[in-house]
Amino acid sequence: MNKIDIGFPCERCIAIPQPFLDLMHDNPLTGDLYIHSLGHIANAVFHRVSHSQASKQHIFLYCTAGKGNIILGNKKLVLTANQCIILPAGVPHEYASDQSDPWTLYWIAFMGAKGVIFANAMGEPNDVPPSIYSRIEQRLELFETMYACLCGELNIERLNYANIVLAHFLIVFLQVDLVHYSIERKQHVDSLVNRVTQYMSDNIERNLTLKEIASFVGYSESYFYRRFIKETGRAPIDYFIHMKINKASVYLIKTSMSVAQIAAKLGFSNPDYFSRTFKRIIGLSATEFRKQDFRL
Repeated sequence: MNKIDIGFPCERCIAIPQPFLDLMHDNPLTGDLYIHSLGHIANAVFHRVSHSQASKQHIFLYCTAGKGNIILGNKKLVLTANQCIILPAGVPHEYASDQSDPWTLYWIAFMGAKGVIFANAMGEPNDVPPSIYSRIEQRLELFETMYACLCGELNIERLNYANIVLAHFLIVFLQVDLVHYSIERKQHVDSLVNRVTQYMSDNIERNLTLKEIASFVGYSESYFYRRFIKETGRAPIDYFIHMKINKASVYLIKTSMSVAQIAAKLGFSNPDYFSRTFKRIIGLSATEFRKQDFRL
């Protein structure tokens, strides 16, 4: 991809080498939908990508926080938090993070005959709002599965697996209502704590405010604050920060992401603040924790 602004310290991206792309194009299992490249960037103030010439790839963009602007052919669009879009192959485009409210963005460039189906269905910003049934975290885990599978030495098996996951990943965005309907609405999700912790989990990469969380469950800030402390023994934002640090521990164990990348992914704009918070809660620095070779 033709990046104009590059060098973001917390950016992660993988591009599949051309020989493997040629193999995928002729692959009977996943040749109709396969990954060209993919990446993630957090709180990217000056992020901008431009294709002045028609691209051969469809490009899926998923904004989890902040917002950005898109020029697609002659159209000007805005992509905000909890929205996704596919920029179709063959149309010049440009997309850039908003300066005052920079986005956190997941992107996947993909190819194959089935790509047109997804591109036609998701050619405008689509809302994927958080709810107790939306399972945003599961979508992000699918992305991390693809990313982890494509790290290191590539082979046909790894590529096929990642491409099959890509199909699953795209369909859960295309069929958001069906995904919601298919989740069994068990009684336990109606409790305040379960609703809130699911909302926190789905928004683990954002910096939620007390007002946002209280609004989600339909209570005033003061009432929600008192009730949450009564049920959990911890203030809502403190609880949320502990969830972030627990998630960071998983990333330290299961991925090769740097401490700075993990901090950015979880919404910490200041890596030093993340490191201090991690040590306060876990009792070890993030680096020391990883060196201990902990196991889940």
